[in-house]
Amino acid sequence: MSSERLKRVKELIREEKALEAKKVFNDIEPEESVNYYLTKGVLEQKFQNLGDAINAFSKVIELDPLNSEAKNNLHIIHNILNFWNPDLYNP
Repeated sequence: MSSERLKRVKELIREEKALEAKKVFNDIEPEESVNYYLTKGVLEQKFQNLGDAINAFSKVIELDPLNSEAKNNLHIIHNILNFWNPDLYNP
C-alpha cells in the first residue's frame, strides 16, 4: 500500500504539484526503506528543507551504500550550501 502512495508522490513531484505530494507523503506511515527515504529527500529538497533532505539521503546511503541517486542529490545540496560568489566581496 505505501509503495503505491510513494509512487503517487513521485508522480506529483514530476508534475510540479509539490504541495499535493507533501500532503500524500505525510499520510504515509514511515518505513525503513530506500524508496521511502529517497522520496522524502526529494520532497524536502523541493521545499528547500536542505537539512531534512540531507538526513533523508544519508539514510538512503546507510541502507544502500551504492545508491547513486542519493549520492548525486547530496552532492548537489552540498554544492548549494558551499556556494561562494567572490564578486560579492569585491565591490
